Amino acid sequence: MVVMAETIDDERLVEQFNRGDESAFDRIVGQYSSDVASLASRLLGWSGEVEDVTQDIFLAAFLGLKKFRCDCSLRTWLFTITVNKCRSYRYKRMLQRRRISQVADKAIDASAGTADKSSMDNETFDRIRRAIQALPAKYREAVVLRYLQELPAEQISRILGISKNALQVRLNRARARLRDDLGELTKEKL
Repeated sequence: MVVMAETIDDERLVEQFNRGDESAFDRIVGQYSSDVASLASRLLGWSGEVEDVTQDIFLAAFLGLKKFRCDCSLRTWLFTITVNKCRSYRYKRMLQRRRISQVADKAIDASAGTADKSSMDNETFDRIRRAIQALPAKYREAVVLRYLQELPAEQISRILGISKNALQVRLNRARARLRDDLGELTKEKL
């Protein structure tokens, strides 16, 4: 009986929303946000971005609610969105880690000159990755775009919405921090 009542309430909320009552969506968020956040947290395995992911989930739900046909419960539909968004976030995070790893590899190449990369131990790679991850986002973005993506300064400036001078400042500060954090690994190459 609880499931039937929940389904009827869900259908009523969807119907109210589709008639233009946006407060119905507020009630949906209030009713399901803790379940969605809990699922997202479990799927992602880290709590740092759960709030952002949850907001993205409800944004997607808001945009897609007009298409919801009540073939399943609203909770099931929201959980489907949650699983898909978490997959996207995990994929983006994996790509980000890969990019950071590639930037770290390039930093090692730049600092080691002709040294054989395969002879570098995992500890060195991890140290460089951690140093790049520790950079503030605005510096990390500049480093990734410049050294990983190898984009020209003009394009990076447009992407980040900053002047070329501001980009150079960010890159200089990022290199200085990496030089400080990585000490002997960086030599004079960064």
